[in-house]
Amino acid sequence: MANRDGIITREELNLILLLDNSYSMVNGRIAQLNHAIPALKSTLMKMAEDECVDIKLRIIAFSDEAVWKVGTVEKGEEIGEVVWQDLDVVGGTSTPKAIREANKALRKQYLGAHALHPVVILITDGYCNPGEHGDYLDAIEEMKQKLSGNTGKEKVTRVAIGVEDYNRDELVEFASVGLIADQQQPLIFEVDKAMDLGSVINWVAVSSMYSSITDDEDVIDLGDPDWGEDE
Repeated sequence: MANRDGIITREELNLILLLDNSYSMVNGRIAQLNHAIPALKSTLMKMAEDECVDIKLRIIAFSDEAVWKVGTVEKGEEIGEVVWQDLDVVGGTSTPKAIREANKALRKQYLGAHALHPVVILITDGYCNPGEHGDYLDAIEEMKQKLSGNTGKEKVTRVAIGVEDYNRDELVEFASVGLIADQQQPLIFEVDKAMDLGSVINWVAVSSMYSSITDDEDVIDLGDPDWGEDE
């Protein structure tokens, strides 16, 4: 994209991952999650080059608390600069805290002057902590209002990945509605076996971000799920 002076500027694409590292993610689940992030980095670096966009990554891990692992509220990490440190499992599942941390970053001054619609992906295997469901719904409503301005149109693409024995009802409450295989439905993707987690994360992240790049304001189209083999 060229500005009025003819200088080429690159659009910016912000991706926020909310990663469940509560104790129920123990063993294979957390191992696959840790393996998935470096693989995703490689894919996104190629995507940034092919599509001539700047990809900024933020990652929030959540258990009893929500902790920034990559990037900050004010600034996403350049995808090529991301250094991943493996997560350990601990505690419960305070999903609303993670969503509220992400909400802090969803402001125009923190996303870049030429930012496309941001993508937030929630990856969890469980239910939010008992007694926090109301706060969970409130945090989601706040996210829906982010960047909408006077139009009232939602500007944040919200996608959920449920790992094995997850609570589908809660993920429906989180996810945007879009097209998957030409059908209008919540943007939820299932992982039946932990070993498939990396390939699902890779496909979902890339498809969601391509949808943001080609956005026509009204349609979120993630195409046909086809995540193949995890690398």
